[in-house]
Amino acid sequence: MSTAQPYLTGHITPDTDDDAVTGLTVDGTLPTEHTGRHLRNRHNPNPGVTPTHWFKRSGMVLVIRLREVRGEWYCYRWVRSPALVGAPYMTERGPD
Repeated sequence: MSTAQPYLTGHITPDTDDDAVTGLTVDGTLPTEHTGRHLRNRHNPNPGVTPTHWFKRSGMVLVIRLREVRGEWYCYRWVRSPALVGAPYMTERGPD
């Protein structure tokens, strides 16, 4: 994957696969009221795809589970979309 595009570098470098991590280490302290699952979505291109525009990527959902001021687990998963299974995003009728 090319890193020449500014939207593919630094803290927004794409993840290359779905993953999950347990036994997280916390630096500092977490507020007790932050118990539960916290979700975030972002753009993330499919492996081997270099998008030509910032918004032409597949989506990824990131989740962290916090409980009793500790991080239980963290995972990220691609949004299961037609683009992920090889269907074209654009057709002659417009976006699918």
